Amino acid sequence: MKNPHFLSVFLYAITGFHSYAQNGVMAAGARPAAMGYTTATLDDQWSAFNNPGALGSQDRTMALFSYENLYGIAGLNNIAAGVSTTSSLGVASISVFRFGDELFNEQNLSLGYGNTFGIASLGVRFNYRQYTLEGFGNRSVLTIDFGGIARINEEFHFGAFIRNINQARLADFQEEKIPVLLNAGIGWKPEEKLILNIEVEKDIDFDASFKSGLEYNFLPRFSARTGIRTRPFTNYFGLGFRTWKIEIDYALTLEQVLGTGHQVSLAYQLSK
Repeated sequence: MKNPHFLSVFLYAITGFHSYAQNGVMAAGARPAAMGYTTATLDDQWSAFNNPGALGSQDRTMALFSYENLYGIAGLNNIAAGVSTTSSLGVASISVFRFGDELFNEQNLSLGYGNTFGIASLGVRFNYRQYTLEGFGNRSVLTIDFGGIARINEEFHFGAFIRNINQARLADFQEEKIPVLLNAGIGWKPEEKLILNIEVEKDIDFDASFKSGLEYNFLPRFSARTGIRTRPFTNYFGLGFRTWKIEIDYALTLEQVLGTGHQVSLAYQLSK
């Protein structure tokens, strides 16, 4: 083996990345990333990739694009794009995601739907996922995600969602599982400019990790964000800029062993 160190880093990064990337339908959007991926109660347009339960509360048709590179490694890139649109029947989304390079990559096509019922918003997402490993061909699987958000009052929200609720597998041989992840959290908005999220994430086969995220609108069009998570311990930081039609966000990931990651995302309002 010519470069065992790189292989070790590559495998560690794949494992670590999947642990916070929300079970293969990878989490996307620099705003949620900068807040430590505390997406259980974050009801923005990036719910097309994160908690589908937040889809129902959206009131705009949005086009989304995100790009991320992790740790300066060329093979650890992901690109996400999607559209969410509103109607009298609810909110629907279609999104695509690609992670990796020619050696290994994962591609996802997702269809989501959400609606609001009183104080709660519920949603479901269907994901067609294809994995390609050089020399081993392709494998595909369908997974289903389900989630919801309840608005307890003006300040507090509770949210939860589960990835791969149908417990799909890539293969029975050696139990090649698609992880089943449960996220649950509380969001606190004491004033219009400030959001604080606290969340737990549990893979049914591993110990839970804890996440928290903070957003502060320090100027009418600008936001500063930060977040942390355990297992592995990771820090997140970011900035956001908003106009009436365009949202541009940046997120910085600091992982103690592997280094830094960068994500940039753009959301554009097509109609309201």
